[in-house]
Amino acid sequence: MMKALLINLFCNLLLLQSCNPEKQKMTQENFPYMVTVSAPEEYPIEVHQGYLSNGLKDLICGVPKAGMEQAGWQGDGSKAGMGSAEIPSHLYLTYVAYAEKKFYTVDADLPKDKILQLFRKGFLVQDNSKQTIVDGQEYYEMVPGTYDVLTIGAAPGGVIVIWLSGNHHRTEVCRLQAKEVFVDKNDFMGFTDTTESQQQFFDELYKITVPDSIKAEITKNGIPFGLWDKYREKFNYRFVLNPYDEEDELTGYYNINFNGESELTDDVKRANEYKLNSIPYDANLYFKKYFTEIFFNDKEMLEVFNTLKSKHPDKPIDIIITPTFMYNDMKVSVKCEDEEIPLKKYKVEGVWGG
Repeated sequence: MMKALLINLFCNLLLLQSCNPEKQKMTQENFPYMVTVSAPEEYPIEVHQGYLSNGLKDLICGVPKAGMEQAGWQGDGSKAGMGSAEIPSHLYLTYVAYAEKKFYTVDADLPKDKILQLFRKGFLVQDNSKQTIVDGQEYYEMVPGTYDVLTIGAAPGGVIVIWLSGNHHRTEVCRLQAKEVFVDKNDFMGFTDTTESQQQFFDELYKITVPDSIKAEITKNGIPFGLWDKYREKFNYRFVLNPYDEEDELTGYYNINFNGESELTDDVKRANEYKLNSIPYDANLYFKKYFTEIFFNDKEMLEVFNTLKSKHPDKPIDIIITPTFMYNDMKVSVKCEDEEIPLKKYKVEGVWGG
């Protein structure tokens, strides 16, 4: 009798564990994801061929050939039906960089263990079906979620960055280096054209694909090689609301950074904590009654943050948001210890609520 009870108890425990989504998440090895390719809007690229493979060099899936890619460094590329649920160990990719008039190849291992841990860790997401109202405020239960897109970003100079993204969260996996390679333009196009040379192919596509404003910038100053690595530098900072009264506060944010990472939180405590992040690109900031969206200038932010970091080493930085009268606009400054620098090149997209 006792033996039967023990067996029954053991089986019930196994059943409970198998039904526990958090337990399953921590031990799961396969996570479904789509594969996309992206590039800075100003510097488009196009995939020639590519694939992801496992540790045995077995093909997992192809890298999508979806035409010209210029989704932006903060965006995922076109979803063209390529994906898997197996964690990749290796990336092979050949692509053309139109602004540079070059082909590049990257053939490198990926940090499989890190990718798996990021999938397992995931993040918290809002469950819209589980709502409570306290003092007139709507609150939603936060439940575990994880990534569902693996994006390969290609920037000038052969800079390759891999991200995992999903549900307003995006995290860098690694940075790789592609090398310039020769690819016959006829192989790339899939047919033979003897009337056009390799250089004419590059020149014509440069003319068609690269924005005129960037052509002028390249003519004047050249391509800003190294900029996308500067974006990857991280600083210890937070957003701080400077309200008219003590009752208002920062309640959450959706922050997209210049390095391509992003994060969503509606937890007041976490929203007000310092965190290592690259400079912000687009900040959606939520207060008790209002919310605002602010776009930042990369050159100004790099200059201000590096100035404060050099003058105040190892000290945290505050990005201070000060509402104008009736929350009609927002003034923004950056402060470290007793030094505060007003920003001039940000753009307040709008202020809503009230």
